Amino acid sequence: MKRFIVYIAIMVALLGIYQEALAQNLSLLRRPINGAISAPMGQGLDLVHSAEPLGKGRFRLRFMNRSNAITVPELGEGSIYTGGYGIGYGLGDALELNFMVPFLIDSAGGLNKYGTGDPVLGIKLSRPGKLPSDFYTGYQLLLGLPLGYKGEHALDSIGGVRAFSSESFDVGLQGLMDIHFNYVSLYLNGGLYRSGNLDVLTQLVYGVGLEFARRNRWASFNVEYQSRVAFTQRAWAAGILKFGTRISLFRGVELELNREFGLLDHPTDASFTFGLRMHGFMSGRRRLAWRQEVYEPVLLPKRFYEPSQALRLAIVNFEGFEEYGAGQRIVEKIKTRLEPHDSLQVVDIMRYADVPNKGFLKPRQALELAMKLGIDIVVTGAVSKFDVDRFAGLNVPYVVKLPEAQVEVGLRFRVLEFDSTKTEMKAHNQEVKGTGKMRKGVRLLSGDRRDITSSASAVEVQGVEEQALDDLVGNMLAAMAGEFSWVPPDFLP
Repeated sequence: MKRFIVYIAIMVALLGIYQEALAQNLSLLRRPINGAISAPMGQGLDLVHSAEPLGKGRFRLRFMNRSNAITVPELGEGSIYTGGYGIGYGLGDALELNFMVPFLIDSAGGLNKYGTGDPVLGIKLSRPGKLPSDFYTGYQLLLGLPLGYKGEHALDSIGGVRAFSSESFDVGLQGLMDIHFNYVSLYLNGGLYRSGNLDVLTQLVYGVGLEFARRNRWASFNVEYQSRVAFTQRAWAAGILKFGTRISLFRGVELELNREFGLLDHPTDASFTFGLRMHGFMSGRRRLAWRQEVYEPVLLPKRFYEPSQALRLAIVNFEGFEEYGAGQRIVEKIKTRLEPHDSLQVVDIMRYADVPNKGFLKPRQALELAMKLGIDIVVTGAVSKFDVDRFAGLNVPYVVKLPEAQVEVGLRFRVLEFDSTKTEMKAHNQEVKGTGKMRKGVRLLSGDRRDITSSASAVEVQGVEEQALDDLVGNMLAAMAGEFSWVPPDFLP
């Protein structure tokens, strides 16, 4: 597999080096473009963005260069060069900030024009916010700032070659989705771009990309297609098909070589792109790192667990949302999870009289319970949220509907730990949440939003509730395992 990838990389590199003056449409080239349309500075390929986040404290620098041979009738042969230089930085696990500045050089007949294009500021929100994952979705807002070079050179006296700035504030909103398999990754983009310049058409931009051997340390191969379509006063469409490769030169540095072909109303037929990507950690110990090393899951050290004695644990029925039986259902699920572990003996306090067995107990009440039944740990709390939305999901009235049922549950709980003499107590308070979802098939030409024939049935909603409660219990036990040594480490995430 490694040898195959290297062969592909060499083929693409040789293909990209070959360059000749091909035909171009000068009228399309001179048309101003939406400044918000930019290459990805974070994760992604050369044209298609990725929904995968960089991760908190991680960065990526990108230096991309694109060149085309052109012919200007008044001056003869020349060339256009576009450089994209920028950085992406992970503000949080799911939030990312990108900034890119294009640098442009046009030359023909011995005349030159050079300067910066409109810089682009991007903000991306991804779900989930963990690395790695097999599936990501995200949204990205791109802002084209009208700060590009607006001066005139001798080239402009004959109409110029390109407009360096759209001279307006441009906006793009993208929806992103990634699906990662073992040997190939699929990237999907779709977005709407609007410009304040009336000469720049509002465009729908969508793209699809495939990356092969993404997890290979030394080289990978990718292919992508991007289409830009405008339907306003006049129809206009441009497409770009690109083949490329990435080769790891050394730690944290990748060489990119691409060959792209313009289709439909694209102003040039073909171009060669090349550049570098640098990635690593900016927070903590700043350093460059292999791409695989940056996005490997962090392995938590295994916790040593050999309990010397069995502890008696009492779980009081949580108060709140009694109409759903929420507290009792949660307690039963916790007991089921703890039952296989002999180091914890869960006491059924419902069998005893004259002891508090439900509600959010105060420390004094918990101490009374512990002294009467010889309890070592008391868990008490209240269900703070139990939202059931049977009619969630996307819905465009009478056009399309994606039925979905959602349940979200919240729990505030307190763990009180007593010593053998019941004279000392340690308390820990925390809040956890759990969610459950169920989607049904897409319905076209759907009816009313409350069409119960397309939504989840009562039995299905109950199943989603159980899914949310299972998720909450898992999160609760994981939080306790990270806090208390007497909780088996099996519950750690």
